[in-house]
Amino acid sequence: MSKLSFKITLFYFLGILVIFILSSAVVYNILEHQQVESELESLQERGNSHRDVLSNNFDQQTINHVVLMEEKAMTDVIIVGKNNQIIESSNDAGRFLQKNWIQQKDGIVEGDWRAGKFLVTISHASNGNKVIMLEPTKYIHHLMGELKQQVAFSLFLLMLFLLGSVYFLSYMIIKPLLSMKEATVKLSKGEMLKIKESDRKDEVGDLARAITKLSVDLQHIQNTRKQFLTSITHELRTPITYIKGYAGLLKKDESRFGDIIYEESERLQVLIEDLFELARMEEPHFQIDPEPTELNQFLKQISERVRLKFEEKQVRLVLRTDKKNIVKDIDHARFDQVLLNLLDNALKYTPAQKSVFLSLDDQRIEVMDEGGGVQEETLPYLFDRFYRVDSSRNRETGGAGLGLAITKEIVEAHNGNITATNAENGLKVVIDLRGISG
Repeated sequence: MSKLSFKITLFYFLGILVIFILSSAVVYNILEHQQVESELESLQERGNSHRDVLSNNFDQQTINHVVLMEEKAMTDVIIVGKNNQIIESSNDAGRFLQKNWIQQKDGIVEGDWRAGKFLVTISHASNGNKVIMLEPTKYIHHLMGELKQQVAFSLFLLMLFLLGSVYFLSYMIIKPLLSMKEATVKLSKGEMLKIKESDRKDEVGDLARAITKLSVDLQHIQNTRKQFLTSITHELRTPITYIKGYAGLLKKDESRFGDIIYEESERLQVLIEDLFELARMEEPHFQIDPEPTELNQFLKQISERVRLKFEEKQVRLVLRTDKKNIVKDIDHARFDQVLLNLLDNALKYTPAQKSVFLSLDDQRIEVMDEGGGVQEETLPYLFDRFYRVDSSRNRETGGAGLGLAITKEIVEAHNGNITATNAENGLKVVIDLRGISG
């Protein structure tokens, strides 16, 4: 219901339909009024004409002539004498005469064509006689019925036009926009693309060509970044190995500077290894090797491996597994890396005497700490490369901001999804397992 195509179609359809109905109603009322007025005016003039003739020659021959004229018309005449008795009428119309008609003054006696059977006018002669004219309203009903049929036919044509317009909007505008939306989703994943609407010569074509050019530019930037990342990582690994080796020799001589150099070289080596890991993941031939794995047992093994580190910091690690077996196709080494990263991150920010919870059900794996959480505005960037929630963090907790980025890459390589939200007492990271086969 919220799609642009539906909104445009609904607005377009209702707008034209309302305008058509209102304009048709106005035109219908005007035509109806004009038609009835015209019929009454014509009826009155016809009665006045007969009255004038009968005023000059009120004899049987003239009366018969007037009656004969009306018998062949769609109107009827009733000639009433001075004593209000019917002298003559056409087509036996006298049987419809009502007493109150005779008492009316010159003009319209009955003008409501919907309620009555006749339109009625009366014309008084100078000699006291009266000419009453009748026109059956069935003719007006028939005429208005035909007008309604024409309006209904026009509405049918309008509906056809609107359906054609909807198709035009969908095919010429909405469909290309949806196509470009799908293209931008692929673009966000780093794919290079060419949109078929690029050949169009209108604004939609301009937009398609702009997105295509953006795709090419982004692909070039991404390739350049990958090449740089791979090259710099390879170039740094060798010298850092030498630095770390010679710093180890200085440590043996109990040099304070040797300790500092060795510690920093270790930190730098971890950073380079993380960069190398990211570079490998972005290579086209990178792949995972999934195999069916029972996750309850898998999580138990990991929790046992890290429990000693948690006990050293006096942080409780609480494991909550599912009662039923949960089997998913995962790469053991890679998913092991994911969970160790998340648990290590939770341990860093959880104070002593607090808890970290590792939970599993058939839809998700959750790692929740009691470290106080993070600011809401930082949540969307937690899995970005080199992003650090607090740029002033000390060396004990200050990483390079690559661990969660690597975690996200591995989870998505399994067709899973990972998100982070603030829980009541800390941060909760959720791995959605529904996209992972099993």
